[in-house]
Amino acid sequence: MRKGYFLFIVFAALMVTGAFQLAACDSTNGQGGEPVETGSNQFTPIIVSLLTEPHPVLGSDGKYHLVYELQLTNTTPLIWHINSLEALDKDNQSRVLASFSGEEVAGKNRVIPGNALSAEIGGGETSLFFITFTVDSADDIPSAITHRISITVPGGIPEGFLAFLSLPPDETEIAFIYADTLVSGQEPVAIGPPLRGGRWVAADGCCLAHRHVRAALPINGRYNIAQRFAIDWEKLSDDDLIFVGDPNDVHSYFSYGEDVLAVASGRVVTAVDKYEDQIPGQLPPGLPIEEADGNYVVLDLGGGNFGFYAHMIKGSITVKEGDFVTRGQVIGHLGNSGNTSAPHLHFHVIAGPASLGSNGLPYVADGYELLARSASTEAFDNAEINGVPLEMVPVPNPGPHTNDLYLDQSIVNFPE
Repeated sequence: MRKGYFLFIVFAALMVTGAFQLAACDSTNGQGGEPVETGSNQFTPIIVSLLTEPHPVLGSDGKYHLVYELQLTNTTPLIWHINSLEALDKDNQSRVLASFSGEEVAGKNRVIPGNALSAEIGGGETSLFFITFTVDSADDIPSAITHRISITVPGGIPEGFLAFLSLPPDETEIAFIYADTLVSGQEPVAIGPPLRGGRWVAADGCCLAHRHVRAALPINGRYNIAQRFAIDWEKLSDDDLIFVGDPNDVHSYFSYGEDVLAVASGRVVTAVDKYEDQIPGQLPPGLPIEEADGNYVVLDLGGGNFGFYAHMIKGSITVKEGDFVTRGQVIGHLGNSGNTSAPHLHFHVIAGPASLGSNGLPYVADGYELLARSASTEAFDNAEINGVPLEMVPVPNPGPHTNDLYLDQSIVNFPE
């Protein structure tokens, strides 16, 4: 029997028994792990890829934020439990940029069948692991990142698997280092205000909010997070209210009808203006994907950046495909069309013209006033649903801001 054929039979047998599944790497209680080197043959049961390379952005808190995702695929019939996952500076692997263990792992890892949050990935399953962390200065941004993953099998790693990798029979955890990525050096596009005046709440923004940052969709043959840095803008009254009166009437909301502005000069790529407003109070059921954005506009901002505006009022859009607009020009009015439960402006920047099928990119605002922030997403939801004043907390650096990104739940004034 030829040697190569014999090895194939051994491989197949171990796959059937669930004994042959992981990288032949050293591990000591999660502290070990060796890089998967080019030219080596290391078995990796969890295949890791990235949806995109990280694009750092300066936030309104004065720190640089990195937001990206790992796609984890379990190629084996075994259940693997992620004990810990770390992001390391590839050029200095003793420098841990972010570390997740225990309950943090389950909170970051979304298993795609059913979208359940779990530290375990079943046989043949795929998950998305959401990573975000900050560094204090531009000099601290790594040029490349690698990852250390420590995994085990609930109930114990099979003995046959350990023997195959020449590991001790009582080994309980295996760690390996791989999944390298460069960090983008592309400067975020600087934009003007999408709205006028104040007081506007940046709801569900970067970088820990789940509704946008984790909105991974299988579009055009791959997973995309177009909304990675998206914001839902809603206006507050002087009494800190989002609406007064009937919550099912769009006219009760202080945001409704406000001018929507071009954030930069550029060409209109798409303009859709045909959908009626939804009744506020709940998301519309069974909405087709082509109606999710409602009435929307996509602007080519240059440099591979496209600005996307959603949910405007039918009949209010003032531009059409091919038009050239100037910064500050009114392109429509804020409404409640599409997949929305309350009038707001959804805005994000993407790397292509497809509103959901393009990669979400960071951006910075070239001038605004930071007032405070909502106490939490829950506090914002309470104000939006129940019509009570929004609970707010102070920020450490209120006042004028230039060339940074307003973070989640920021409350800002735009220039008039």
